[in-house]
Amino acid sequence: MAAGTPIVDPRPVDHEAVLRAVYGADPAFVHPDVGFLRRVLSGRAAYLRHGTARAFALRGDAFAVAFVDPRLQHRTGRPIGSIGFLEATSQDAAGGVLDAACDWLRSHGVQEAWTPFNGNTFFGVGLREDRFGEPPFVGCAHQPSSLCSWLEVAGFRRVAGYRNYEIDLTGNAWRGPSSRPPAGVSFRTAVRRRFREEVATFMDLHNAAFQEVWGESEFSREEALELMGRARLAIPPSLFQFAVADGREVGMVLCMPDVNEVLAPQRRTLTSPSGVWKMAARRRKVRSAGLLAVGLDPAWQGRGIGTALVARACEEAARLGFERVEYALVAESNDASKSTVARFGGKLCRTFGVYAKQLTAR
Repeated sequence: MAAGTPIVDPRPVDHEAVLRAVYGADPAFVHPDVGFLRRVLSGRAAYLRHGTARAFALRGDAFAVAFVDPRLQHRTGRPIGSIGFLEATSQDAAGGVLDAACDWLRSHGVQEAWTPFNGNTFFGVGLREDRFGEPPFVGCAHQPSSLCSWLEVAGFRRVAGYRNYEIDLTGNAWRGPSSRPPAGVSFRTAVRRRFREEVATFMDLHNAAFQEVWGESEFSREEALELMGRARLAIPPSLFQFAVADGREVGMVLCMPDVNEVLAPQRRTLTSPSGVWKMAARRRKVRSAGLLAVGLDPAWQGRGIGTALVARACEEAARLGFERVEYALVAESNDASKSTVARFGGKLCRTFGVYAKQLTAR
């Protein structure tokens, strides 16, 4: 194989080698959770029951995975594909794996490629655009500032984005909205011993609530359990709540501690043995919680339930000793979520971009 030609179907060690090359000297780096990536590379991911994927690497210099998911294509009404897990040591290396990924997508009928987009927003989305000297926030991307220009050189242009908003729990602005449920609605805390069932309910609500939001597509219960199953002990039950009406769950809110605050110094994933130990030993030192999702059954939207769920989450976070809540990865087009966070005095604190490239036939 000629030098500079990407290898197809690389192994997890190839991804690790690129991470070391890119972030070896970055004190703010937090090792990403690569469970999904490993399952994709081994062919065992629940995602592969719905979509397909192919990985490419320049050993030690670049890595990327191309995804084709009919669910995303159905939701957008267009032949969309995506490229995720993109890491590179140079512009040329990035271009090499991007070109290979785009060629593969093109061969599968894709006419537009989105990146960074790990197949589904739940698995990771967005290019970091600020605060490069800090550890990434939980669930959010961590890339070097140079990657933006490398994408533009490769023919990609920013088409959408996500925003994080900070809610200061040490002040009083967040205390305005009421956490009292509207008439006919009650709240309940998730039950840890039934975590799998709770995740399935959460996923059903999320699919219904976000079906009109840019970039979202159906996410199966099996995929959610693979992704969230190991987070059971990291999520305090009081930060995972449901709204109940007419005998069924109609809304949800999910928060978790920003574990990256304690993981950054050790450069290990949360799910590694040392990561689990460090989280257990230092979790009380975490000062930020991530508001990762809040959503309602469409039939119950517009009644103040979502605002009350966020208020309840903020109250619980403050009670647990957190000083701030960061509402993470709000799509720039999601006016409802932006309106909700504004009621709590939320201030923009991070942004992430998604880039696209039109794939013409060759």
